[in-house]
Amino acid sequence: MFETERLQEALIISGVKMPYEARTLFDDLQELGRRYAKIKPKIRHQRKPVYTMVMTGEEQLFMGDVTTEADRSLETLRLEKGQLVVKVPMPYHMQASLTMKAAKLRKRFYQDWLPSQPYACARWRDAEVYHYRQRYFRKSVKMVMELWFFLDPKS
Repeated sequence: MFETERLQEALIISGVKMPYEARTLFDDLQELGRRYAKIKPKIRHQRKPVYTMVMTGEEQLFMGDVTTEADRSLETLRLEKGQLVVKVPMPYHMQASLTMKAAKLRKRFYQDWLPSQPYACARWRDAEVYHYRQRYFRKSVKMVMELWFFLDPKS
């Protein structure tokens, strides 16, 4: 289920960043979402299809869209080509169950899998990655979510 790979290309993500504390994470995520909603229409150079990422780091949260170049008017993160990552698709049928599935998956990754691996969490630990894809045989699109876990070799 957890297979390590390397990013095949560098990613530039433009959006908003803010500090958080573990005890206020739920409220902080709501505030991050409000800030992102305000700046989303201003994000330029969005890569198509649009990928939105909600990233968790050491005492920092980031929410933004993958872009083709940095937008100087916004916070920008860059994930380098070759970054170790574990990408896990999150299939779901009801959006209401997504939060619980993500929490269970994070627990399995951080408590069960990672301790026995030759890796440690990178500066940005993980990301919820949302994108839309065209459905086969339908005219509608479907939201797809993946969890990405960023890793560095243990020193």
